[in-house]
Amino acid sequence: MRGQTMHGDVSGPIDQPFQNRAVEDVEVASTLLAPLEASVLSIWARLQDFPGFFSRLLILGLTRPLPNTHNIRTFRFNIPWIVKITQRTTSTEAHALRYLRSVGLDIPIPRLILSCVYRGTTYTVMTRVPGTNMMHAIRQGNLTPNVVKTVASEVSIALGELDTLRQSPSDAGKVMMSASGHDLPDPVVFFEDRSGPYPSVIELWAHCGDYSDLAEMTGDVDQETLDIMAADPIRYVHPDMRLYNIMVRDGHLSGIIDWEDSGWFPSSWQVHTLRWPRIGCSGPWLQYWLEYWFSEEAEAAYVASKSFLIKSPV
Repeated sequence: MRGQTMHGDVSGPIDQPFQNRAVEDVEVASTLLAPLEASVLSIWARLQDFPGFFSRLLILGLTRPLPNTHNIRTFRFNIPWIVKITQRTTSTEAHALRYLRSVGLDIPIPRLILSCVYRGTTYTVMTRVPGTNMMHAIRQGNLTPNVVKTVASEVSIALGELDTLRQSPSDAGKVMMSASGHDLPDPVVFFEDRSGPYPSVIELWAHCGDYSDLAEMTGDVDQETLDIMAADPIRYVHPDMRLYNIMVRDGHLSGIIDWEDSGWFPSSWQVHTLRWPRIGCSGPWLQYWLEYWFSEEAEAAYVASKSFLIKSPV
């Protein structure tokens, strides 16, 4: 029986001290290895940062701040590039420009050169659009109302190109969604926070109408209006087509800039962006868009939205 206890039952009381000692040895080893493991992980994380670190260092060394901006730098040595610095890694200018070039649109936008990420900040290097922005040109007295009308008509052609874009099947129906598939600045909180994507056009409008949920909106808004809003097709929209984002040279459109917050919205969103009077959207520029006819669905949804919106979504 004693032999069976010693050899047949390996978990018997006589072996417990050996087990305890083994557990203690493992705990000691783990304690000793923990600092080493932490150091290795820290070194590895820094090594992962190296490409972004050196890219950032090179970019900052080759550029200088653009006056009157907080996040744009111009390249030295007459290199016709700029870099936009964005403190996030999604919904960036790089994502938008990369997408718009990938679909082959013939519109005047900056060309993406490269982008890199370092510790949560994206550095987007792009070509610098020639010319000057319309707001500056108008203040300098360099643009007549007729020239403004000409440029606006050229912008409308670019908008027509944007209208040809369609969402991928996997994202169909989602709105307030950037080119990277993420959130965008929220007009309800004056763009101080971000929200989205929303699963449907109606749910976005419920949010913008300051309803607590979709059920509250459907209980407050008549069915005809809801049907009009739901029928508004989703299009790729530039949400800030104000004068300072429209570049001109020799009396013509030379480029549309600041695509960082562009994305998928109901088509009437573009109507709101161009018809809401504010700084950068006034005078002959505003008048052109007040008279311009967008698609039938966009115009209908624009009018219908005014029946429940408390404030402009842009």
